[in-house]
Amino acid sequence: MEFTEFAHLLKPIIGGGDNTSIFTRTLLESILSNDEVLQDTSDSSFKAYFNGKSKITKVAQKIQRNIDPEEFVCYLDQFSDATIESICAAFQIHIPNINSHNASYEIANYFADILRVAANQKRKSTHKSANEDAIKLPNKHKTEHNPYSLEDITILQEFTSDYDNMIITIIGENYSSFLVDLSIQNKIKILYEKKWVDKAEKFTDPTLKSVVFGLLGELNNLVYSFFNSESGSSIRQIRLKIRNLFVKLHPSDYPIDIPYDVLIDDWIDGELY
Repeated sequence: MEFTEFAHLLKPIIGGGDNTSIFTRTLLESILSNDEVLQDTSDSSFKAYFNGKSKITKVAQKIQRNIDPEEFVCYLDQFSDATIESICAAFQIHIPNINSHNASYEIANYFADILRVAANQKRKSTHKSANEDAIKLPNKHKTEHNPYSLEDITILQEFTSDYDNMIITIIGENYSSFLVDLSIQNKIKILYEKKWVDKAEKFTDPTLKSVVFGLLGELNNLVYSFFNSESGSSIRQIRLKIRNLFVKLHPSDYPIDIPYDVLIDDWIDGELY
């Protein structure tokens, strides 16, 4: 979600009689540990951010180090229960697990993520083109052989059904979608915390279980690395590891006895031993 959509959803609910520039200033100042960083920003700029006529990239970069979701939680907690219920209804489609008890926390973190994405957009745009940044998969070699038990295969099919489309986006030509679509990142978080952190324990094959938990870990690392500018992890290296683990979870497409390091130039760069 872009900032302009976020602001438009909230203004009818908590904007009161504020004009768009005052409301936008209030929104941004309310998530900062030091709102003085915005004192030189003009009213016309805030109005343009609200209307979507100007991207918030520069201002997001300016305030990035001062973003503190807890400040926004405090700001939202001043509103009535009825107002919080209206916020829940407005954001239900974007934050499926939002409710009256966690609304302030969920909205605050959602807002922080929007700003962090915006702050990174200019830097990301200087990367290679989408085709150049895509991480290659090996050619498929279909086989009927599957080394896992029927029970493991059944759980694995559910796991790949949950994650395959997101992983293809993350490693493929449409990686930019991951950078701007917070729903993908939220889904990674929710699937892990609400389902697979426990359900992955049901795999009986130790190698398969290790690969599954390795993939879950790298997906979480990717989300963390993108939103944490101080992370030492290389996003491309994480994507390489995700690609390699993805291949290992599809033995019917990529048999385990094929030396993929020969078929893919950069396979060894992200291989897990």
